[in-house]
Amino acid sequence: MATIASFRGYRFNKATAGDLNKVVTQPYDNINDMLRDEYYSRSEYNVVRIIKGTTKELDSINDNQYTRAANFWERWIEDKILVRDPGPAIYPYFQEYKVEDQTFIRKGLIALVQLDDKNARVRAHEKTLEGPKADRLKLMRATEANDGQIFMLYDDPEQKINKLMEEGLWGASPIMEVNDDFGSIHRLYRITSPGTVLDIKEVFEDYELFIADGHHRYETAVNYMNECKERNWHLPPIATAETFNHRMMTMVNLHDPGLNILPTHRVLHSLDGFNPDAFLDRASADFEVVQYSDRTSLFSALDDGVNAHKNCFGFAADGMDGFRLITLKDPTLLDRLVEDDQSEVWRRLDVTVLHTALLDRILGINAEKLAAHSNINYIRGREEALSKVGKDGNQAAFLLNSTRVDQVRDVASSGGRMPQKSTDFFPKLLTGMVMMKMQIDKSMGLARYESQG
Repeated sequence: MATIASFRGYRFNKATAGDLNKVVTQPYDNINDMLRDEYYSRSEYNVVRIIKGTTKELDSINDNQYTRAANFWERWIEDKILVRDPGPAIYPYFQEYKVEDQTFIRKGLIALVQLDDKNARVRAHEKTLEGPKADRLKLMRATEANDGQIFMLYDDPEQKINKLMEEGLWGASPIMEVNDDFGSIHRLYRITSPGTVLDIKEVFEDYELFIADGHHRYETAVNYMNECKERNWHLPPIATAETFNHRMMTMVNLHDPGLNILPTHRVLHSLDGFNPDAFLDRASADFEVVQYSDRTSLFSALDDGVNAHKNCFGFAADGMDGFRLITLKDPTLLDRLVEDDQSEVWRRLDVTVLHTALLDRILGINAEKLAAHSNINYIRGREEALSKVGKDGNQAAFLLNSTRVDQVRDVASSGGRMPQKSTDFFPKLLTGMVMMKMQIDKSMGLARYESQG
C-alpha cells in the first residue's frame, strides 16, 4: 500500500559548510526561540534558517521568514553549501542512543512516498492544529522543498526491509555522521543499486504506514499537492518522484529492536485549592493507592505495573511524605466515562485514564486546559519530573509508563486519535541530514492565470 521511490537528495557539503554537527537541528516543532538563537549562533549555514527562521518588525509579503528561507535554498545551492547527489538513492538512517544506560540502534530508511496513490493508506494517531499547518504550508510554497522528516512506522515482523538494507549496505561507510545535543549518534547511508531499491520498493507495497511524528507535515504535504493540482501545475516532463505528489519520509519498522517510546510525565502547577490528601481520598474510590518511602521502590512498582498491563501512575506532591502508586481497579470505568465512538484500545491507554479519570474528573483539568498548559507541564524523565515538585509553583507530579508501539498501531488502525503527549519517540529525526527540492511544471497553470487576467 506504500509506494516509495528513490531520489537525488540535497546534502550539506562539508568542504564548504564546515562542521556538519553545527548545521543540523531537532525537528522544527521542538525548537523554541532560545534554541533557535543557539542554532543561529552555531553556523551561518544552520538549517534552522530554512525551517524556522527569525521574524522581523518590518517583515512584508516580499520579505519574511518564508521568502528568506527560499533565498537561503537558492544561495546555498549556488555556493555549493548544499549539493545534490549525482544519482537517485534511498537513504538508510541509523540512530545510536542510550536509554537508562542501555545502548540501542534504531534503523530507518529515508525515501519518497507517493501521496496521491488511491491505494495508499497512511494512519494517523494525533489531532492536528491549523496554526502549524498554515505555517508549514507557507514555507513549502516559498521553498518548494521537503526539509524536515516525517517519522513513519510500518509493520514488518519478519524484518524484511531491515535485512534488505543490511545486505545493500554490506561494507559501506556512512556518508554523514553527526552527534546531537542528547548524546545520540546519527549516521546516514546511501543505497543506489537499482536491484536493491526495487526489492525494497516491492516489499513496501504490502505495508501501510503509521505516522509516529510529523502529523502536521504530512497533512501539509497533502494540502500542498492538492493546491498544485488546483493551480493546474503538473509533474515535470522528465519522470521523477521529486515533485509535489511525493513526500520525503523516514520509515522505521514497528518491530525494530532499536525502537523505543519514552513516557511524558505530567507536572501539576498553579491549581487553586489543590490538596494532595483530598485528591488521593477521592481517587481511592476507583484506584488502589499504595505508599512508597523511596523513589527506587516506586519506580520498580511502576515497572511491574506496565509488565502486568495495568493502568498505574506514580504520584508525588509538595508537602506530602513519600510517594504513591495509583492503580486503576476496574478498567471498565473508562467505558462509563468516555464517549462510545472511542475504541477499546484508546480507552485502555494510560494517558486516557490519567486525563479522564484523574485530571479532568477530580481536578477539573479538561482537554482545553491540557492543550494550553494551564495547569500541566510535560516533562521527559522520571527524576526530572520529581525534581520539579515544590519548585516554581509546581504542586505535584504524575509519572506514566510508556505507550506501547502496538497501542499506537491499534489506535491509528481504528481511526482514533491519542490524547495529547501520548508518545515520545526518542531520539528525534534530525533536520538537515538530507533534503528534497521539488521539480514542478507550472507552464499550464501560468498560461491559465494569464488568460484570466
